[in-house]
Amino acid sequence: DCRTQDSGDATFFDVTLRDTSGKDRAVTLVYAVPVSSADLQWLRDPRHSQAVVEGREYLDTAGFAAGVNGRLSRYPFGAVAGPQGEIGLGIDMACPAFFRVGYNAGTQELYLAYDVGFAPEQSVAHLRFCTFGFDKAWGFRGALAKYYELFPDPFACRIHRQGLWMPFAKISEVKGWQDFGFRFKEGNDQTAWDDQHDVLTFRYTEPMTWWMPMKEGTPRTLEGALAEARRLADKGNERAAQALLTSGYHDEKGQYVARLLDTPWCDGAVWSMNSMPGIEGDATDFRNKWNPDLQQRLYGSDARSILDGEYIDSSEGYVTDELDFRRDHFVAAQTPLTFSLDDRKPAIFRGLIAFEYVRAIARDVHAMDRLMMANSTPHSLCWLAPMLDVLGTETDWNPGGVWRPMPDDELLYRRALCKGKPYCFLMNTAFENFSHGLVEKYMKRSLAYGMFPGFFSHNASQGHYFTRPELYDRDRDLFKKYVPLCRLVAEAGWEPVTLARSDNQGVYVERFGDRYLTVFNDTDRRQDVTLAVEMSTAGEISDLVTERAVPLKDGKIAMTLESEDVAVLQLLDH
Repeated sequence: DCRTQDSGDATFFDVTLRDTSGKDRAVTLVYAVPVSSADLQWLRDPRHSQAVVEGREYLDTAGFAAGVNGRLSRYPFGAVAGPQGEIGLGIDMACPAFFRVGYNAGTQELYLAYDVGFAPEQSVAHLRFCTFGFDKAWGFRGALAKYYELFPDPFACRIHRQGLWMPFAKISEVKGWQDFGFRFKEGNDQTAWDDQHDVLTFRYTEPMTWWMPMKEGTPRTLEGALAEARRLADKGNERAAQALLTSGYHDEKGQYVARLLDTPWCDGAVWSMNSMPGIEGDATDFRNKWNPDLQQRLYGSDARSILDGEYIDSSEGYVTDELDFRRDHFVAAQTPLTFSLDDRKPAIFRGLIAFEYVRAIARDVHAMDRLMMANSTPHSLCWLAPMLDVLGTETDWNPGGVWRPMPDDELLYRRALCKGKPYCFLMNTAFENFSHGLVEKYMKRSLAYGMFPGFFSHNASQGHYFTRPELYDRDRDLFKKYVPLCRLVAEAGWEPVTLARSDNQGVYVERFGDRYLTVFNDTDRRQDVTLAVEMSTAGEISDLVTERAVPLKDGKIAMTLESEDVAVLQLLDH
Protein backbone atom coordinates (compact mmCIF):
# COMPACT_ATOMS: atom_id res chain seq x y z
CA ASP A 1 0.00 0.00 0.00
CA CYS A 2 1.51 3.35 -1.04
CA ARG A 3 0.29 6.84 -0.22
CA THR A 4 1.97 9.84 -1.87
CA GLN A 5 2.05 13.50 -0.93
CA ASP A 6 3.51 16.34 -2.98
CA SER A 7 5.18 19.24 -1.19
CA GLY A 8 6.74 21.80 -3.51
CA ASP A 9 9.51 20.08 -5.46
CA ALA A 10 9.42 17.01 -3.19
CA THR A 11 7.18 13.95 -3.15
CA PHE A 12 6.80 11.80 -0.04
CA PHE A 13 5.88 8.12 -0.14
CA ASP A 14 4.38 6.26 2.83
CA VAL A 15 4.53 2.55 2.11
CA THR A 16 3.14 -0.38 4.05
CA LEU A 17 4.42 -3.74 2.87
CA ARG A 18 2.52 -6.84 4.06
CA ASP A 19 3.39 -10.50 3.64
CA THR A 20 0.33 -12.64 2.91
CA SER A 21 2.03 -16.06 2.71
CA GLY A 22 2.53 -16.60 6.44
CA LYS A 23 6.04 -17.91 5.74
CA ASP A 24 9.57 -16.69 6.32
CA ARG A 25 10.39 -14.33 3.46
CA ALA A 26 13.32 -12.27 2.15
CA VAL A 27 12.01 -9.36 0.08
CA THR A 28 13.64 -6.40 -1.61
CA LEU A 29 11.38 -3.41 -2.23
CA VAL A 30 12.77 -1.07 -4.90
CA TYR A 31 11.71 2.42 -5.92
CA ALA A 32 13.48 3.60 -9.06
CA VAL A 33 13.56 6.86 -11.00
CA PRO A 34 14.68 6.71 -14.65
CA VAL A 35 17.59 9.10 -15.24
CA SER A 36 19.71 9.05 -18.41
CA SER A 37 23.40 8.41 -17.70
CA ALA A 38 24.51 10.82 -20.46
CA ASP A 39 26.66 13.59 -18.92
CA LEU A 40 25.39 12.61 -15.48
CA GLN A 41 27.19 13.22 -12.19
CA TRP A 42 26.87 10.99 -9.12
CA LEU A 43 27.12 13.33 -6.14
CA ARG A 44 29.26 11.24 -3.85
CA ASP A 45 29.73 13.49 -0.80
CA PRO A 46 30.13 17.17 0.07
CA ARG A 47 33.59 17.27 -1.51
CA HIS A 48 33.32 15.00 -4.55
CA SER A 49 31.18 14.19 -7.57
CA GLN A 50 31.84 11.49 -10.16
CA ALA A 51 31.08 11.38 -13.87
CA VAL A 52 28.84 8.36 -14.44
CA VAL A 53 30.47 5.64 -16.53
CA GLU A 54 28.46 3.11 -18.51
CA GLY A 55 27.83 -0.17 -16.74
CA ARG A 56 28.82 0.95 -13.26
CA GLU A 57 26.84 1.29 -10.05
CA TYR A 58 27.40 4.14 -7.57
CA LEU A 59 26.79 3.87 -3.80
CA ASP A 60 28.35 4.91 -0.49
CA THR A 61 27.79 2.01 1.88
CA ALA A 62 29.00 0.12 4.94
CA GLY A 63 29.19 -3.65 4.93
CA PHE A 64 27.11 -5.99 7.11
CA ALA A 65 26.12 -9.67 6.97
CA ALA A 66 22.58 -8.72 6.01
CA GLY A 67 20.38 -8.03 3.01
CA VAL A 68 20.85 -8.96 -0.62
CA ASN A 69 24.49 -7.85 -0.85
CA GLY A 70 25.42 -6.66 2.66
CA ARG A 71 25.40 -2.99 1.68
CA LEU A 72 23.81 -0.36 3.94
CA SER A 73 23.89 3.27 2.82
CA ARG A 74 25.66 5.64 5.19
CA TYR A 75 24.03 8.89 4.04
CA PRO A 76 20.22 8.98 4.19
CA PHE A 77 19.93 9.97 0.53
CA GLY A 78 21.60 9.72 -2.85
CA ALA A 79 21.61 12.35 -5.59
CA VAL A 80 22.54 12.87 -9.24
CA ALA A 81 22.73 15.92 -11.49
CA GLY A 82 22.83 16.23 -15.26
CA PRO A 83 21.29 17.86 -18.33
CA GLN A 84 17.84 16.59 -17.34
CA GLY A 85 18.09 18.32 -13.99
CA GLU A 86 18.91 17.15 -10.51
CA ILE A 87 17.14 14.69 -8.26
CA GLY A 88 17.63 13.32 -4.76
CA LEU A 89 16.11 10.18 -3.32
CA GLY A 90 16.26 9.47 0.39
CA ILE A 91 14.68 7.93 3.45
CA ASP A 92 12.85 9.50 6.33
CA MET A 93 15.26 8.62 9.16
CA ALA A 94 12.34 8.38 11.58
CA CYS A 95 11.26 5.24 9.65
CA PRO A 96 14.53 3.36 9.14
CA ALA A 97 15.13 -0.05 7.59
CA PHE A 98 18.09 -1.86 6.03
CA PHE A 99 18.47 0.12 2.81
CA ARG A 100 20.76 1.26 0.06
CA VAL A 101 20.40 4.17 -2.35
CA GLY A 102 22.45 4.51 -5.50
CA TYR A 103 22.62 5.03 -9.23
CA ASN A 104 22.89 2.13 -11.69
CA ALA A 105 24.27 3.18 -15.08
CA GLY A 106 23.25 -0.16 -16.60
CA THR A 107 19.56 0.30 -15.89
CA GLN A 108 19.91 4.12 -15.91
CA GLU A 109 18.02 4.47 -12.63
CA LEU A 110 18.44 6.32 -9.37
CA TYR A 111 17.06 3.78 -6.92
CA LEU A 112 16.24 3.09 -3.30
CA ALA A 113 16.18 -0.56 -2.20
CA TYR A 114 14.95 -1.88 1.16
CA ASP A 115 15.93 -5.42 2.22
CA VAL A 116 13.01 -6.53 4.39
CA GLY A 117 12.52 -9.83 6.22
CA PHE A 118 9.12 -11.28 7.04
CA ALA A 119 8.07 -14.07 9.39
CA PRO A 120 4.75 -15.25 10.85
CA GLU A 121 5.70 -13.29 13.99
CA GLN A 122 6.26 -10.06 12.00
CA SER A 123 4.49 -9.68 8.66
CA VAL A 124 4.22 -5.89 8.23
CA ALA A 125 6.83 -3.23 7.44
CA HIS A 126 6.27 0.54 7.28
CA LEU A 127 8.64 2.64 5.16
CA ARG A 128 8.79 6.33 4.29
CA PHE A 129 10.96 8.10 1.74
CA CYS A 130 10.96 10.99 -0.70
CA THR A 131 12.24 12.33 -3.99
CA PHE A 132 13.32 15.97 -4.20
CA GLY A 133 14.91 18.62 -6.40
CA PHE A 134 17.72 20.93 -5.30
CA ASP A 135 20.22 23.57 -6.45
CA LYS A 136 22.73 21.65 -8.54
CA ALA A 137 25.19 24.59 -8.51
CA TRP A 138 26.38 23.28 -5.12
CA GLY A 139 26.18 19.58 -5.97
CA PHE A 140 25.87 17.28 -2.98
CA ARG A 141 25.88 20.28 -0.68
CA GLY A 142 22.82 21.65 -2.43
CA ALA A 143 21.07 18.29 -2.03
CA LEU A 144 22.04 18.19 1.64
CA ALA A 145 20.69 21.71 2.21
CA LYS A 146 17.40 20.64 0.64
CA TYR A 147 17.28 17.49 2.78
CA TYR A 148 17.72 19.70 5.88
CA GLU A 149 14.82 21.83 4.64
CA LEU A 150 12.58 18.77 4.16
CA PHE A 151 13.46 17.32 7.58
CA PRO A 152 14.36 20.27 9.84
CA ASP A 153 13.69 18.77 13.27
CA PRO A 154 16.31 15.97 13.09
CA PHE A 155 19.02 18.60 12.59
CA ALA A 156 17.91 21.19 15.15
CA CYS A 157 20.61 22.11 17.66
CA ARG A 158 19.35 22.24 21.26
CA ILE A 159 22.70 23.20 22.81
CA HIS A 160 23.95 26.68 22.06
CA ARG A 161 26.99 26.68 24.34
CA GLN A 162 29.37 23.93 23.28
CA GLY A 163 32.73 22.56 24.39
CA LEU A 164 34.84 19.53 25.26
CA TRP A 165 33.69 16.09 26.38
CA MET A 166 35.15 14.78 29.65
CA PRO A 167 34.77 11.02 30.23
CA PHE A 168 34.50 9.80 33.84
CA ALA A 169 37.29 11.84 35.50
CA LYS A 170 36.27 14.62 37.88
CA ILE A 171 36.72 17.99 36.22
CA SER A 172 37.14 19.60 39.63
CA GLU A 173 40.41 17.71 40.09
CA VAL A 174 41.99 19.07 36.90
CA LYS A 175 44.33 21.89 37.87
CA GLY A 176 43.14 25.12 36.23
CA TRP A 177 40.19 23.28 34.67
CA GLN A 178 38.79 26.57 33.32
CA ASP A 179 41.48 26.61 30.59
CA PHE A 180 40.26 23.46 28.86
CA GLY A 181 36.74 24.34 27.74
CA PHE A 182 34.88 21.41 29.32
CA ARG A 183 31.15 21.34 28.63
CA PHE A 184 29.92 17.72 28.58
CA LYS A 185 30.55 15.19 31.35
CA GLU A 186 30.13 11.44 30.78
CA GLY A 187 29.19 10.00 34.16
CA ASN A 188 27.22 11.36 37.12
CA ASP A 189 29.76 10.99 39.92
CA GLN A 190 29.99 14.75 40.58
CA THR A 191 26.72 16.12 39.28
CA ALA A 192 26.27 18.88 41.87
CA TRP A 193 29.71 20.35 41.16
CA ASP A 194 29.11 20.08 37.42
CA ASP A 195 25.78 21.89 37.81
CA GLN A 196 27.45 24.73 39.67
CA HIS A 197 30.08 25.17 36.95
CA ASP A 198 27.90 25.03 33.81
CA VAL A 199 28.92 21.50 32.85
CA LEU A 200 26.20 19.29 31.37
CA THR A 201 26.20 15.87 33.05
CA PHE A 202 24.99 12.65 31.40
CA ARG A 203 24.27 9.26 32.99
CA TYR A 204 26.02 6.31 31.36
CA THR A 205 24.32 3.31 29.75
CA GLU A 206 25.42 0.85 27.06
CA PRO A 207 22.74 -0.92 25.01
CA MET A 208 23.00 -4.36 23.41
CA THR A 209 25.55 -5.76 25.88
CA TRP A 210 25.84 -7.51 29.22
CA TRP A 211 29.47 -7.67 30.35
CA MET A 212 29.63 -10.71 32.65
CA PRO A 213 32.83 -11.25 34.67
CA MET A 214 33.98 -14.85 34.98
CA LYS A 215 36.01 -16.08 37.93
CA GLU A 216 39.44 -17.57 37.46
CA GLY A 217 39.06 -21.25 36.70
CA THR A 218 35.70 -20.88 34.95
CA PRO A 219 36.06 -22.47 31.49
CA ARG A 220 36.43 -19.78 28.84
CA THR A 221 33.89 -21.42 26.56
CA LEU A 222 30.36 -20.51 25.55
CA GLU A 223 29.08 -23.46 27.58
CA GLY A 224 31.02 -22.29 30.64
CA ALA A 225 29.75 -18.73 30.20
CA LEU A 226 26.15 -19.89 29.84
CA ALA A 227 26.41 -22.04 32.97
CA GLU A 228 27.70 -19.00 34.91
CA ALA A 229 24.89 -16.82 33.53
CA ARG A 230 22.25 -19.37 34.56
CA ARG A 231 23.82 -19.67 38.01
CA LEU A 232 23.54 -15.91 38.46
CA ALA A 233 19.97 -15.85 37.15
CA ASP A 234 18.94 -18.58 39.59
CA LYS A 235 20.15 -16.47 42.53
CA GLY A 236 17.05 -14.33 42.00
CA ASN A 237 18.61 -10.91 42.43
CA GLU A 238 20.82 -10.68 39.35
CA ARG A 239 18.59 -8.80 36.94
CA ALA A 240 21.24 -8.60 34.22
CA ALA A 241 21.47 -12.40 34.20
CA GLN A 242 17.69 -12.72 34.23
CA ALA A 243 17.55 -10.31 31.29
CA LEU A 244 19.74 -12.66 29.26
CA LEU A 245 16.89 -15.17 29.34
CA THR A 246 14.42 -12.63 27.91
CA SER A 247 16.68 -10.36 25.85
CA GLY A 248 19.68 -12.44 24.82
CA TYR A 249 20.25 -12.82 21.10
CA HIS A 250 19.86 -16.16 19.38
CA ASP A 251 22.08 -17.13 16.48
CA GLU A 252 20.78 -19.08 13.47
CA LYS A 253 20.94 -22.31 15.50
CA GLY A 254 18.91 -20.85 18.37
CA GLN A 255 21.89 -20.51 20.72
CA TYR A 256 22.71 -17.52 22.94
CA VAL A 257 25.50 -15.32 21.59
CA ALA A 258 28.60 -14.17 23.50
CA ARG A 259 32.19 -13.15 22.94
CA LEU A 260 34.85 -14.17 25.44
CA LEU A 261 37.04 -11.14 26.11
CA ASP A 262 39.61 -9.97 28.62
CA THR A 263 39.40 -6.17 28.81
CA PRO A 264 40.45 -3.66 31.49
CA TRP A 265 36.82 -3.44 32.63
CA CYS A 266 35.73 -7.09 32.30
CA ASP A 267 37.42 -10.48 32.02
CA GLY A 268 34.70 -12.85 30.92
CA ALA A 269 31.82 -12.89 28.44
CA VAL A 270 30.00 -10.06 26.73
CA TRP A 271 26.53 -11.20 25.74
CA SER A 272 24.68 -9.80 22.73
CA MET A 273 21.43 -8.35 24.07
CA ASN A 274 18.34 -7.12 22.27
CA SER A 275 17.58 -3.77 23.93
CA MET A 276 14.30 -3.05 22.15
CA PRO A 277 11.70 -1.68 24.59
CA GLY A 278 9.04 -4.10 23.36
CA ILE A 279 10.80 -7.25 24.59
CA GLU A 280 8.50 -9.06 27.04
CA GLY A 281 9.50 -9.93 30.59
CA ASP A 282 9.93 -8.48 34.06
CA ALA A 283 13.69 -8.23 33.65
CA THR A 284 14.75 -7.17 30.16
CA ASP A 285 17.84 -5.37 28.97
CA PHE A 286 15.80 -2.25 28.20
CA ARG A 287 13.93 -2.23 31.53
CA ASN A 288 17.16 -2.75 33.45
CA LYS A 289 18.62 0.38 31.85
CA TRP A 290 15.52 2.59 31.60
CA ASN A 291 12.25 2.34 33.52
CA PRO A 292 9.76 4.64 35.32
CA ASP A 293 11.29 4.08 38.78
CA LEU A 294 14.75 4.92 37.51
CA GLN A 295 13.41 7.94 35.67
CA GLN A 296 11.75 9.23 38.85
CA ARG A 297 14.88 8.67 40.93
CA LEU A 298 17.16 10.42 38.45
CA TYR A 299 14.91 13.21 37.20
CA GLY A 300 11.94 13.41 39.54
CA SER A 301 11.40 15.28 42.78
CA ASP A 302 13.61 12.79 44.65
CA ALA A 303 16.69 13.56 42.53
CA ARG A 304 19.57 14.87 44.63
CA SER A 305 21.01 17.04 41.86
CA ILE A 306 20.15 18.10 38.35
CA LEU A 307 21.13 15.53 35.75
CA ASP A 308 21.17 16.90 32.21
CA GLY A 309 20.47 13.74 30.27
CA GLU A 310 21.34 10.24 29.16
CA TYR A 311 24.59 9.08 27.57
CA ILE A 312 24.57 6.07 25.22
CA ASP A 313 27.94 4.35 24.90
CA SER A 314 28.96 2.12 21.97
CA SER A 315 25.73 3.23 20.36
CA GLU A 316 26.20 1.39 17.06
CA GLY A 317 27.29 -1.84 18.75
CA TYR A 318 30.92 -2.83 18.30
CA VAL A 319 30.92 -6.15 20.23
CA THR A 320 27.29 -7.11 19.60
CA ASP A 321 26.44 -9.55 16.80
CA GLU A 322 24.88 -7.91 13.77
CA LEU A 323 21.76 -10.10 13.57
CA ASP A 324 19.35 -11.48 16.18
CA PHE A 325 17.42 -14.56 14.94
CA ARG A 326 15.36 -15.02 18.11
CA ARG A 327 11.80 -15.42 16.92
CA ASP A 328 9.98 -14.18 20.03
CA HIS A 329 11.93 -10.93 19.55
CA PHE A 330 10.45 -10.48 16.07
CA VAL A 331 7.09 -9.62 17.65
CA ALA A 332 8.72 -6.83 19.68
CA ALA A 333 10.33 -5.10 16.72
CA GLN A 334 8.71 -1.80 15.77
CA THR A 335 11.04 -1.39 12.79
CA PRO A 336 11.27 -3.78 9.81
CA LEU A 337 13.15 -7.05 10.01
CA THR A 338 15.87 -7.78 7.48
CA PHE A 339 17.46 -11.09 6.50
CA SER A 340 20.85 -12.77 6.64
CA LEU A 341 23.25 -12.34 3.76
CA ASP A 342 24.11 -16.00 3.23
CA ASP A 343 20.90 -17.96 3.70
CA ARG A 344 18.19 -15.24 3.65
CA LYS A 345 16.78 -16.05 7.09
CA PRO A 346 14.70 -13.26 8.71
CA ALA A 347 16.46 -11.46 11.55
CA ILE A 348 16.60 -8.20 13.50
CA PHE A 349 19.44 -5.87 12.47
CA ARG A 350 21.60 -4.56 15.31
CA GLY A 351 21.37 -1.00 13.98
CA LEU A 352 17.60 -1.01 14.37
CA ILE A 353 17.84 -2.33 17.93
CA ALA A 354 20.02 0.70 18.62
CA PHE A 355 17.44 2.95 16.94
CA GLU A 356 14.53 1.65 19.03
CA TYR A 357 16.55 1.86 22.26
CA VAL A 358 17.65 5.45 21.64
CA ARG A 359 14.22 6.53 20.38
CA ALA A 360 12.39 5.24 23.46
CA ILE A 361 14.76 6.96 25.88
CA ALA A 362 14.97 10.15 23.81
CA ARG A 363 11.18 10.52 23.82
CA ASP A 364 11.14 10.51 27.62
CA VAL A 365 14.28 12.60 28.03
CA HIS A 366 13.26 15.30 25.57
CA ALA A 367 9.77 15.43 27.11
CA MET A 368 11.52 16.41 30.37
CA ASP A 369 13.51 19.08 28.49
CA ARG A 370 16.70 17.08 29.00
CA LEU A 371 19.33 16.02 26.47
CA MET A 372 20.75 12.95 24.73
CA MET A 373 24.45 12.20 24.15
CA ALA A 374 26.06 9.21 22.41
CA ASN A 375 29.45 7.76 21.63
CA SER A 376 30.57 6.06 18.40
CA THR A 377 28.03 7.63 16.11
CA PRO A 378 27.52 8.49 13.34
CA HIS A 379 29.86 5.79 12.04
CA SER A 380 27.76 3.64 9.72
CA LEU A 381 24.19 4.43 10.83
CA CYS A 382 22.55 7.68 9.74
CA TRP A 383 19.38 7.27 11.79
CA LEU A 384 20.66 7.76 15.35
CA ALA A 385 21.89 11.35 14.91
CA PRO A 386 18.38 12.89 14.62
CA MET A 387 17.50 11.80 18.17
CA LEU A 388 20.76 12.96 19.75
CA ASP A 389 21.97 16.35 20.97
CA VAL A 390 25.70 15.69 21.52
CA LEU A 391 27.60 13.23 19.35
CA GLY A 392 31.15 12.00 19.21
CA THR A 393 33.59 9.13 19.13
CA GLU A 394 36.73 7.72 20.68
CA THR A 395 39.51 7.66 18.11
CA ASP A 396 43.24 7.09 17.63
CA TRP A 397 44.95 9.31 15.08
CA ASN A 398 48.44 8.04 15.93
CA PRO A 399 48.21 4.22 15.94
CA GLY A 400 51.57 2.61 16.56
CA GLY A 401 53.18 6.03 16.64
CA VAL A 402 52.22 6.78 13.00
CA TRP A 403 50.20 9.96 12.40
CA ARG A 404 47.01 8.89 10.65
CA PRO A 405 44.22 11.43 11.23
CA MET A 406 40.61 10.82 10.33
CA PRO A 407 40.26 11.61 6.61
CA ASP A 408 38.20 14.40 5.16
CA ASP A 409 35.35 12.23 3.87
CA GLU A 410 34.81 10.72 7.33
CA LEU A 411 34.93 14.10 9.05
CA LEU A 412 32.45 15.54 6.55
CA TYR A 413 30.13 12.55 6.98
CA ARG A 414 29.93 13.24 10.70
CA ARG A 415 29.59 16.98 10.21
CA ALA A 416 26.82 16.56 7.64
CA LEU A 417 24.70 14.27 9.82
CA CYS A 418 25.16 16.48 12.88
CA LYS A 419 24.79 19.82 11.06
CA GLY A 420 25.10 22.38 13.91
CA LYS A 421 25.01 19.90 16.80
CA PRO A 422 28.20 19.57 18.87
CA TYR A 423 30.54 16.81 17.71
CA CYS A 424 33.29 15.80 20.13
CA PHE A 425 36.34 13.56 19.89
CA LEU A 426 38.15 11.63 22.58
CA MET A 427 41.74 10.88 21.59
CA ASN A 428 42.52 7.31 22.69
CA THR A 429 46.20 6.82 22.01
CA ALA A 430 49.53 6.21 23.73
CA PHE A 431 50.17 9.75 24.91
CA GLU A 432 53.88 9.06 25.35
CA ASN A 433 53.99 9.11 21.53
CA PHE A 434 51.56 12.02 21.16
CA SER A 435 53.72 15.13 21.22
CA HIS A 436 52.79 18.77 21.73
CA GLY A 437 53.14 19.17 17.97
CA LEU A 438 50.69 16.33 17.26
CA VAL A 439 48.24 17.78 19.76
CA GLU A 440 48.33 21.01 17.76
CA LYS A 441 47.75 19.14 14.50
CA TYR A 442 44.79 17.38 16.12
CA MET A 443 43.33 20.66 17.30
CA LYS A 444 43.80 22.40 13.96
CA ARG A 445 42.05 19.62 12.05
CA SER A 446 39.19 19.56 14.57
CA LEU A 447 38.83 23.32 14.27
CA ALA A 448 38.53 23.11 10.49
CA TYR A 449 35.31 21.11 10.88
CA GLY A 450 33.97 22.89 13.98
CA MET A 451 34.58 19.84 16.20
CA PHE A 452 36.01 19.53 19.71
CA PRO A 453 39.39 17.84 20.43
CA GLY A 454 39.01 15.91 23.69
CA PHE A 455 41.27 13.31 25.33
CA PHE A 456 40.81 10.02 27.18
CA SER A 457 43.02 6.90 27.41
CA HIS A 458 45.05 4.50 25.29
CA ASN A 459 42.71 1.63 26.20
CA ALA A 460 39.56 3.53 27.21
CA SER A 461 40.31 2.84 30.87
CA GLN A 462 43.83 3.47 32.18
CA GLY A 463 46.21 6.44 32.04
CA HIS A 464 43.48 9.08 31.55
CA TYR A 465 45.00 12.19 29.97
CA PHE A 466 43.27 14.55 32.39
CA THR A 467 44.62 12.71 35.43
CA ARG A 468 48.19 13.42 34.26
CA PRO A 469 49.21 17.07 34.82
CA GLU A 470 52.50 16.50 33.00
CA LEU A 471 50.44 16.04 29.81
CA TYR A 472 47.72 18.63 30.11
CA ASP A 473 50.05 21.29 31.51
CA ARG A 474 52.33 20.75 28.52
CA ASP A 475 49.39 21.32 26.15
CA ARG A 476 47.51 23.98 28.13
CA ASP A 477 48.54 26.76 25.75
CA LEU A 478 46.99 24.87 22.82
CA PHE A 479 43.66 24.43 24.62
CA LYS A 480 43.60 28.14 25.44
CA LYS A 481 44.30 29.05 21.81
CA TYR A 482 42.20 26.59 19.81
CA VAL A 483 39.22 25.51 21.92
CA PRO A 484 37.67 29.02 22.03
CA LEU A 485 37.94 29.12 18.23
CA CYS A 486 36.36 25.66 17.95
CA ARG A 487 33.53 26.94 20.11
CA LEU A 488 33.16 30.14 18.09
CA VAL A 489 32.65 28.42 14.75
CA ALA A 490 30.71 25.46 16.14
CA GLU A 491 28.21 27.70 17.88
CA ALA A 492 27.79 29.73 14.69
CA GLY A 493 26.57 26.50 13.07
CA TRP A 494 27.94 24.54 10.11
CA GLU A 495 26.29 25.24 6.78
CA PRO A 496 26.59 22.83 3.84
CA VAL A 497 26.67 25.52 1.14
CA THR A 498 30.01 27.25 1.67
CA LEU A 499 29.43 30.39 -0.48
CA ALA A 500 33.19 30.24 -1.08
CA ARG A 501 35.16 28.08 -3.48
CA SER A 502 38.79 26.97 -3.25
CA ASP A 503 40.91 26.74 -6.40
CA ASN A 504 43.19 24.17 -4.73
CA GLN A 505 41.86 20.60 -4.31
CA GLY A 506 44.07 20.05 -1.28
CA VAL A 507 42.80 23.12 0.58
CA TYR A 508 39.26 22.93 1.93
CA VAL A 509 36.84 25.64 2.94
CA GLU A 510 33.83 25.28 5.25
CA ARG A 511 31.27 27.88 6.34
CA PHE A 512 29.87 28.43 9.82
CA GLY A 513 26.97 30.82 10.17
CA ASP A 514 27.08 33.92 7.97
CA ARG A 515 30.43 35.31 9.09
CA TYR A 516 33.00 32.53 9.45
CA LEU A 517 35.00 30.40 7.04
CA THR A 518 37.55 27.78 8.02
CA VAL A 519 40.32 27.08 5.51
CA PHE A 520 42.39 23.92 5.93
CA ASN A 521 45.46 22.64 4.07
CA ASP A 522 45.04 18.86 4.03
CA THR A 523 48.40 18.15 2.39
CA ASP A 524 51.96 17.47 3.53
CA ARG A 525 53.39 20.69 2.03
CA ARG A 526 52.81 24.44 1.93
CA GLN A 527 49.98 25.45 -0.39
CA ASP A 528 48.80 28.64 -2.06
CA VAL A 529 45.05 29.00 -2.43
CA THR A 530 42.61 31.56 -3.80
CA LEU A 531 39.07 31.64 -2.45
CA ALA A 532 36.23 33.04 -4.53
CA VAL A 533 33.84 34.41 -1.92
CA GLU A 534 30.11 34.89 -2.56
CA MET A 535 29.29 36.17 0.92
CA SER A 536 28.58 39.85 1.43
CA THR A 537 31.34 41.59 3.33
CA ALA A 538 32.62 45.07 4.02
CA GLY A 539 35.99 44.00 2.67
CA GLU A 540 37.49 43.61 6.14
CA ILE A 541 38.59 40.08 6.87
CA SER A 542 40.73 38.79 9.68
CA ASP A 543 42.29 35.40 10.35
CA LEU A 544 41.42 34.69 13.98
CA VAL A 545 44.16 32.06 14.30
CA THR A 546 47.05 34.40 13.44
CA GLU A 547 45.14 37.58 14.38
CA ARG A 548 46.17 39.15 11.07
CA ALA A 549 44.19 40.97 8.41
CA VAL A 550 43.56 39.10 5.15
CA PRO A 551 43.09 41.18 1.98
CA LEU A 552 39.98 40.73 -0.17
CA LYS A 553 40.20 41.91 -3.78
CA ASP A 554 37.44 41.57 -6.37
CA GLY A 555 35.68 39.00 -4.22
CA LYS A 556 38.79 36.84 -3.89
CA ILE A 557 41.12 35.97 -1.02
CA ALA A 558 44.68 34.80 -1.70
CA MET A 559 46.37 32.86 1.10
CA THR A 560 49.30 30.59 1.86
CA LEU A 561 48.96 27.82 4.43
CA GLU A 562 51.57 25.48 5.81
CA SER A 563 50.95 21.71 5.84
CA GLU A 564 47.90 20.79 7.98
CA ASP A 565 47.45 24.42 8.92
CA VAL A 566 44.11 26.13 9.45
CA ALA A 567 42.74 29.65 9.19
CA VAL A 568 39.49 30.99 10.61
CA LEU A 569 38.31 33.90 8.50
CA GLN A 570 35.90 36.37 10.03
CA LEU A 571 34.02 38.41 7.43
CA LEU A 572 32.72 41.71 8.72
CA ASP A 573 29.32 42.91 7.56
CA HIS A 574 28.69 46.21 5.84
